[in-house]
Amino acid sequence: MLTLRTPALHGTPVALSYIFVAGITVSAGLGPGLLSVVCTAAFFNYLVLPPSGFVALDVQSLAYTAVIFAIGLLIAFLCDQQRVTRGRLRAALTSLQVRSAALMEAQQASNAAAWMFSLDDGLLHWAEGGAQVFGQPVTADAPPQSTVDFIVEEDRSRVLDEFDRAMATGRAYLSEFRVRWPNGEIHWLESRGTPSAMNPRIWHGVTIDITDRKNAELALVRSEKLAAIGRLSATVAHEVNNPLEAVINLLYLAQSEPDLPPAARGYLQHADQELARLGAIARRTLAFVRPRSSAGPVHGLEIIESVVAMFQPRCSARGAAIHVRHNGDVHLAIPGDDLRQILTNLVSNACDALPGSGGSIEIEVARAGDVAFLSVLDNGAGISEENVSRVFDPFFTTKEDVGTGIGLWVTKDLVEKNGGHIVLLTRGLPNGFRTAFRVELPCA
Repeated sequence: MLTLRTPALHGTPVALSYIFVAGITVSAGLGPGLLSVVCTAAFFNYLVLPPSGFVALDVQSLAYTAVIFAIGLLIAFLCDQQRVTRGRLRAALTSLQVRSAALMEAQQASNAAAWMFSLDDGLLHWAEGGAQVFGQPVTADAPPQSTVDFIVEEDRSRVLDEFDRAMATGRAYLSEFRVRWPNGEIHWLESRGTPSAMNPRIWHGVTIDITDRKNAELALVRSEKLAAIGRLSATVAHEVNNPLEAVINLLYLAQSEPDLPPAARGYLQHADQELARLGAIARRTLAFVRPRSSAGPVHGLEIIESVVAMFQPRCSARGAAIHVRHNGDVHLAIPGDDLRQILTNLVSNACDALPGSGGSIEIEVARAGDVAFLSVLDNGAGISEENVSRVFDPFFTTKEDVGTGIGLWVTKDLVEKNGGHIVLLTRGLPNGFRTAFRVELPCA
C-alpha cells in the first residue's frame, strides 16, 4: 500500500485542487487551466508521494500522478466547454435583446405589430410593443388574447371567418378591418400571416395600421367623384334651365287669371318662389361659384316658417309634427337662399329619420351676442357611433335607396363659407331627442 509522504495532507481531498483548476479554467481559459492541471499533478507527486524531497518515479506513483493529471485534464476541458457555451449564450442573449429592440423600433416606425399563433393551444402571442396598433402605449403589455374585442362589430364575423379559413386550408392569411381605440378613434388595420416552414402548425404574421393609406384612398375616390359630379351638375343645370324658364312663365300666366281662388294663388306664389330658388341654384352651378349677393340681413324666422310650411304636410302624413322655439326674430348675415338650403337639408334628413308614429322635430332659435344658434332636433333612428365622424363626408349616406350623400356636405360647406360652424350632437339631448344639428351663424 502506498504511504503518503506529507501527513498534514492526509485529510485534504484532492478535489480541492480540481476546484482550483475549474475556477482558473472558467475565469481565464483553457491555457491557464492546463497549466494549473500540470501544477496540480506536480504538486501531488512532489509533496504528497514518497520518497521525501524527490520526484516519485516508481510505477505506482507515476500511475497515481497520471490519474490525477487525466482527471484534471477532463475537468479543464469540461470547464472550458462550459465557459465557451456560457459565452455563446451571453452573445446570443445580447443579440436577441438587440434584435428585440430593433423589432420594437421597426414596429413603431411602421405602425405594425408582429404576432404568432399556435394551432395546438389556440393562443395568439404578440411581439413586445405590439399593443400600439390597438391604441395602447408602446410600453404596455402585449394585447390580450381576446384582441377580437377591439374589432368593430360590423367587421368581426368576417375577420374570424377569413382567419379560420386560412388556418384550415394552410393558405396565406390576409384581412383588412377596423378597430376601435380606447379614445374612440376608428383605425384601419391589415393583418397577414403564413404558416412556419419549420412547423406548419405555427403561424407567423404581422398586423399593420393602414389608416393613412385608407384615408388617402378615400380622398382620391372622393376627389374623382367630386370632379365627376361637377361635370354632371353643369350639364344637368344647363339642360334644366330652359324648361325651368318655361315653367316660371306658365306660373306667371296662371297667376294672372282673375278667377283664381286665393288659396290656389298662394300655392302658385310659393311654387314660383321655389322655382326662382331652383333657377338661382342652376345659375350658380353653371358659373361654378357661390353667389356674391348681399350677405344679409335676412329675417331668420321668415325663412324657418317657409321651410316648416313646406315639410309640415310630409310630417303630418307620418303622424309627426314640427315645432319652432325662439325668443324673438334674428337677422342673419347670410344670403336667404343659403339659409333656406341649409334648413331644407337638415329638416329633410330629420323627416327621413322619424319613426312610423310619434315622431317629433324641433327647431330652436337663440342668440348670444353677435352669434345666432339654429338647432334642428329629432327623435328618429339616430346615428351610430361609427358614423358620427363621417356624416359630413361627401357621398356618405345610410339611406341607400333615396340618399345621395351630398346634402350634409353641401350644408357644412354653406355654413362655413358664411362664417359659421355646424356640429352634430347625439348625447345628452332633452325630451327624448336622439340627434341634433347645431348651426352657429353671425348675426347681421
